[in-house]
Amino acid sequence: MTRPAGRPLAPAEELVRVHEAAARFFRSQLPGSWVPGYLTGRGFRPAVQEHWRAGYAPAGWDTLTRHLRRAGYPDTLIEAAGLARRSRRGTLIDTFRDRAVLPIRSAGGSIVAFIGRAAADAGPGVPKYVNSPRTALYDKGGVLFGLWEARSALASGAQPVITEGPFDAIAVTTSSPGRYAGVAPCGTALTTRQIAALSSTADLRAAVVLVAFDADQAGQRAAVRAYHLLTPFTEKTAAVVLPAGQDPADILRNQGAGALAKILGSGTRPLADLVTSAEVARWDRWLQYAEGQFRALRAAAPLIAAMPPAHVGRQVARLADQLGLSHAIVTEAVTDALADVVAAHRAARDTATAPERDLRGSPPPVIRVCCQDSPCHTPQAIGPAAATAPSPGQAGPAGAGPARLRARRVPG
Repeated sequence: MTRPAGRPLAPAEELVRVHEAAARFFRSQLPGSWVPGYLTGRGFRPAVQEHWRAGYAPAGWDTLTRHLRRAGYPDTLIEAAGLARRSRRGTLIDTFRDRAVLPIRSAGGSIVAFIGRAAADAGPGVPKYVNSPRTALYDKGGVLFGLWEARSALASGAQPVITEGPFDAIAVTTSSPGRYAGVAPCGTALTTRQIAALSSTADLRAAVVLVAFDADQAGQRAAVRAYHLLTPFTEKTAAVVLPAGQDPADILRNQGAGALAKILGSGTRPLADLVTSAEVARWDRWLQYAEGQFRALRAAAPLIAAMPPAHVGRQVARLADQLGLSHAIVTEAVTDALADVVAAHRAARDTATAPERDLRGSPPPVIRVCCQDSPCHTPQAIGPAAATAPSPGQAGPAGAGPARLRARRVPG
């Protein structure tokens, strides 16, 4: 890893030692602080707090820094670890102040960073979460919170659940230990490297990977992104349908572990559904018009064409139902889109590095989708060969195909 700009360089083993020292200090400050009561109120009992090594960062400007100095750690190492930063006057001030603190571990179990949560009554200008900055040990785009803690459960077959934040991940794991294993990115959108790290710890093809993001628009966009990141690793993905305005940590606090476990077990839908529905939703205001329907179709068809074969049939049927179009028309649009998808896939592989090629996998294979309302009522092939020569007899009613409506304008 390259040296972070403006931060001193230090040997990795020294950075690990100072992080461990900081974790012990945060733990020692826990009694008498507001953190134990806050965590208990969120449904995390003392045993859970102990397991996750929750701590408290005191409110002073340099309380941790002074402690580490007394323990023999130089300022250059404290700064290199991201535990303190330079003020405008050049003095070191602690990165975490008056926060509940959780350690973030590497795949090997070493503490490489922290995430701090502000008190519930913190002012409106105080960020809810603060993460360690990028260091020689820590790059947030490559680490998942909770993955190291979940390693044994995942090896024993626990279902991986990707959440938005650390308390959600802890809530998921707490709801049914050994059955669900919560993990979360910290301060970043989900990345391919994080999915690769999860794949190296869990057999993603053996169990359905759950994505438990908030039901708001930002959460739904993140879920769609998660689908595209996960599909090179597994076709078994599902979205947890959370109540509006609630995340897993809220459900644990308000309804208990049993309620959260029940939602994780039965309140799910295929993650691919969110991808198709999100694209159709962009065209809502125009769907009352024929051209609006076909524009939505042309926008969604490439997304479906790029999906794993096991997902295509369901999404063709759903899209036809959502747009009020025949299965034959939707199948034709997906077939037409597949040629471009395959070409783009091959071009990307030609320019990718070897590790990237390993992640992207093979070009989409031939898929078969049955268009039940077509005159022939026979399965249609969707694949590279079919994409170059679609059957005219399967184009649907005369005048209703996508190409025939491209010149029309959508009112409004």
